[in-house]
Amino acid sequence: MVARNRRLVGWAVAVAGAVLAIVGGLADQLGLGGDGPDKFGPSQVAAVIAGVVIVLAGLALALWPARPAEPS
Repeated sequence: MVARNRRLVGWAVAVAGAVLAIVGGLADQLGLGGDGPDKFGPSQVAAVIAGVVIVLAGLALALWPARPAEPS
């Protein structure tokens, strides 16, 4: 994968993970939670953790140094 495309995909994955974590954390306020407005349920915890993991994977993909090009 070309380094520029890899970075772009990495940033897109990181943004998607951030959106997942934010929506998971604010699910009750957004009307998506089913455990009541004052309860942070297990589905929300799972969504936030998954979002953070996806953000970290995206950042690793975006910020990992490119391999030097092999001489031809």
